[in-house]
Amino acid sequence: MSVDQPSPVALLYRASTSTDAIAAYCARLESALEETGVAARMLAWNGAGIDVPAGHLIVQYNPFSFGRWGFAPRLVADLASLRRRRTDVRVAVMVHEPFVPVVSAKTLVLGAWQRLQLRTILSLADTVLVSTSSWNRLLPARRQGITAPAGSNLPDRRDMRISQRRALGAEPETIVLATFGTGHPARLIGPVVAAANAIAADDRRVILLVLGTGGQELDDLDPAVVVRRPGRQSPDELAAELSGVDIYLAAFVDGLSTRRTTLMAALQHALPVVGSDGPLSEPELRREVGGITWTATGDTSAFAGAAVALAGRSDHRRQRGVAARELYDRRFSWPRIADVVIDALSSPSRGGGSRR
Repeated sequence: MSVDQPSPVALLYRASTSTDAIAAYCARLESALEETGVAARMLAWNGAGIDVPAGHLIVQYNPFSFGRWGFAPRLVADLASLRRRRTDVRVAVMVHEPFVPVVSAKTLVLGAWQRLQLRTILSLADTVLVSTSSWNRLLPARRQGITAPAGSNLPDRRDMRISQRRALGAEPETIVLATFGTGHPARLIGPVVAAANAIAADDRRVILLVLGTGGQELDDLDPAVVVRRPGRQSPDELAAELSGVDIYLAAFVDGLSTRRTTLMAALQHALPVVGSDGPLSEPELRREVGGITWTATGDTSAFAGAAVALAGRSDHRRQRGVAARELYDRRFSWPRIADVVIDALSSPSRGGGSRR
């Protein structure tokens, strides 16, 4: 970590009464920065200008967070005004989501203005951060970002494993699976069903936790699989659910990546992960094969087979779980993320962001 720590740091995000993953990210990062001795605070943006003390401003960017349909000219104007008025503030942009992919006529229009909007915002920044290195393929060559991954938004409740399994009615031989079922189109439910069915077919009792709100129907699920859908839960309750899990199932259309807070929560709780390798899976994450068993996106048979292999060997699950937690501590814990952010802010400007 750099000796010259930036201070203070303001984390700019929309003003909202609702909770979302980026708001939770801001709160966790604020605490982590404070623990390193950096003065940090969240700054709620409401479209009426940006008032920030000297130091650093990190815009937590997702286009839809700052404007209807992801159209946010007011944010662009506020940042441009800040750059003109305040030479004592360095601006960073953390790209959580860049713009919608073009898959239809509607997204063609949305994507066009969101691309131009992001380019303009990046031109106003001294530093660019990205939640996954895969976003750099979509950014201008002179505006490549430093990867600051997502972290877990949950407390660590590994010490609740025994009591949680008792509450679930899980015997020592019971295999408890978990996935998140928010209904987001990026999540694949077919491989999860196939994995649960394959383990049940191996004469094992299976409990499947479908965490989060919403979610797809579990079509063709073996009736022998016990399904639990706890629905909306507090962070403490959700962490407790994860503590009793044996295998975490993470199937995504675009693959596992460092922007997935649910993956980080699984690694935090020392869960062996069966995941999908897709177009947004970073090469550096793919190399982590200790706690994550990788299968190609769309290969349902391989996904189910990997889950069965883990279910059949408790010693293997323990080893994978230890590796998962080691990976979390080494790369994705909040102190580590705070170090990455501090180093990025302390580095010289990486192009763009010219003073007006």
